[in-house]
Amino acid sequence: MEQPFLGDQSSLSAHIWRPVVAFTLLLGYFALFGVLIGGQGVLWAEVIRTMRLSKSTFGTAQLVSPLIAVVLLLAGGQLTAWAGKKRLAVVSLALLGVSVLLLASAGNLWGLLGALLVAGAGAGLMELAMNGGTLDWEQATRRNVMNVMHAGFSGGAVVGALAAGLLLGRGWSYNSVLVVMAVLCGLAMLATFPVRYTPVDATHHDHSRPGATLRLLFSRALLVVALLCDLGVVGESVANLWSVIYLHQLGATAVVGGAAFALFNGSMFAGRLLNAPLVERMGARISLLLSGALLVLANVLLLAGGGITLAVIAFVFLGLGVAGVIPTALTVAARRVPGNSGAITGATMAAYGCFIICPPLIGSIADLVSLRSALLSVGLSGFAILWLAWGVDRRHA
Repeated sequence: MEQPFLGDQSSLSAHIWRPVVAFTLLLGYFALFGVLIGGQGVLWAEVIRTMRLSKSTFGTAQLVSPLIAVVLLLAGGQLTAWAGKKRLAVVSLALLGVSVLLLASAGNLWGLLGALLVAGAGAGLMELAMNGGTLDWEQATRRNVMNVMHAGFSGGAVVGALAAGLLLGRGWSYNSVLVVMAVLCGLAMLATFPVRYTPVDATHHDHSRPGATLRLLFSRALLVVALLCDLGVVGESVANLWSVIYLHQLGATAVVGGAAFALFNGSMFAGRLLNAPLVERMGARISLLLSGALLVLANVLLLAGGGITLAVIAFVFLGLGVAGVIPTALTVAARRVPGNSGAITGATMAAYGCFIICPPLIGSIADLVSLRSALLSVGLSGFAILWLAWGVDRRHA
């Protein structure tokens, strides 16, 4: 059972739990996380240039964050039961704020690695808090909002990317932009304290036994779902780290790169809003098949070599393709194994092995061949999603 924390979940506080307030806070987490990812996606090109890093070195450095996050996610059920999602949210916001401040002050590879290490811990705990909290909210209210929450992430990424691009265009240093992000993390942490989360007795209790997350991950019920999450991450990883860098290679300015990254996240935002009624009417299987087809189309456009305009269009289709994969997979997982929101979130989100594999792999291929050739990974993930989607049970629509 989750521990009470300044009004955190408990049966005694159930009568004053406000679903709308809890929903707004959770949506705010997704939006803020999107602002951080969107803003940093634009700033990475500046970081690489300032620190004089090769693509392979930068890609390898990106291993740090997902490795730390995956370790925490694998302990998702136990951490959630021990600390409660509210405590996890507060700690994660503090860590994310510290991480961007460390990145702002970093002047070399070692400083970058330190910032990424703290960011990984913050991201892992935030995934547990916001996704687990959303699954609890869905089960308590019997309403499906996971796609809306992830749309909030995409909307936040649009704002973060546009803001970062505009501020860079006006002469701001990337260090100053990162300081603004740290302030936003602090404000979100302060907003968390007075809010009560979904009462535990309104849903089910998470399994707190050690290894619960691993057992779920390797169960038949969740293994395909975890693989789908993995493959959905490929396109997001490529866009988050390499889209602006790729556009800069084609001759795009910082403002154009930021606008293109915002368009990618805007298409994800629209895709997630459209995906919710699509899943309700036609089922998870159709949603996933459409996602795989859009990823293949995006890859064809990226490899066509038509310059900046065609590349931007390709990233728009890429955003539409990855939009519904993870929220659809999480909802399917929650319905297959109800009552284990912390462990389910840890099991499915810990399948983010592609966040570990993609950055160094794409960076190495980019240095050896070209970044354009490395983007073939997007199409391969699309074909794999098409293959796995045939096995998704229509009953979990």
